[in-house]
Amino acid sequence: MNQKLMLFVGLLFYAQINYGQKVVSQADIVYMALKNSSNIKAASLAIKQQKQLLKASYNIPNTELFIESPTGNFYSTSLLQTFEFPTVYTNQYKLQKEKVTLAEKEQVLSTNDFAYQVKLIYLQLQINIANEVTLKIQDSVYNKLSTAAARQFDAGQIDYLQKLFAENQFGEIHNKYKEYLTSTKNLFTQLQYFTGMQDSSFLIEPISNKLIGNDFQNKLLHTNAAVQLLQQDAVIAKRNVDLQKSKALPGLAFGYFNQGEKSTIIQNRFRFGITLPLWRGQYKSNIDAAKTAVAISEQKIAGLQQQVSLQMMQAYNEFQLAAQSLAYFESTALKTSNEMINTAKRLFENGESDYINYLRNINDAFAIQLKYLESLNKYQQSILTINYLKGTL
Repeated sequence: MNQKLMLFVGLLFYAQINYGQKVVSQADIVYMALKNSSNIKAASLAIKQQKQLLKASYNIPNTELFIESPTGNFYSTSLLQTFEFPTVYTNQYKLQKEKVTLAEKEQVLSTNDFAYQVKLIYLQLQINIANEVTLKIQDSVYNKLSTAAARQFDAGQIDYLQKLFAENQFGEIHNKYKEYLTSTKNLFTQLQYFTGMQDSSFLIEPISNKLIGNDFQNKLLHTNAAVQLLQQDAVIAKRNVDLQKSKALPGLAFGYFNQGEKSTIIQNRFRFGITLPLWRGQYKSNIDAAKTAVAISEQKIAGLQQQVSLQMMQAYNEFQLAAQSLAYFESTALKTSNEMINTAKRLFENGESDYINYLRNINDAFAIQLKYLESLNKYQQSILTINYLKGTL
């Protein structure tokens, strides 16, 4: 950022602070937005729900109670309790624990997605404000030139075309400046909505133009929240295979039933047994379907990893291009922009240039500053995208 623009941003920034407005960082905005998000609260409740279901893993079938007359002489009460094979309950508990982990990873994904969305809005607001600063300077210059051109036309010093050109240039810049003011107001409103802040008199931090090294790239896709979620789906699918296999094992039964006379001793009134999985086909179908679910999960993981890899390459390519562009602007283009403005002003004041050429030259100079901010926006956005793909909040 050129020195005049930096100075203007700094003066504007600290002037607003002196009027008691609070500066809210990106991290603070994200924290408040996450705290206020209904989706994140719902994700927390989903974790709680899955934890509550852990105890249900050991649920046993209802006890059967009968009143009947086995001998035809009297009625007696019988009880029967069946149990699955013990490994069924163990596998159900392990499966449910993995579902708890899945809910936790879903919360991470929801958090990452929402934080990324809020950060993009914060970045866009930073860029908007930086553009406003540049356009406000340009708007002020063009307003003065338009007013001066009108006076000189009335005095017969310039022709009508130069007057119209000056007025048109001012009109375009002024309209663009007002568009950014409206957009900035809307972005502030969005941040208020996400964070739940009632006070609208807050400031955001100026956008950073600090470049980072080229070692920024990191392709460790296992940290991607969406990939982790699918990987957890695969773990659950494998746990379900174990559960379906254990269900094919014999069950256990225990009961109390007096099949003899009333005088039958207590020890002979109990019965023990097993449940036989005679219908093997239905168990095999469940096991095969569970194995297919594992294969589906693995293919989904591979597909998502390909997609995320492509997105990472695109984001890193954007990062590199934007970094090169920023380096050029900061080493050459911004200096050229200042020289163009100073030279055009000198030539115009010395009568060596008319309004049309003067406005065209300074318009080109300001366009360089706006393109610089565009590159800065792409640079910062590419960093947000890479961090998002890496699963870094």
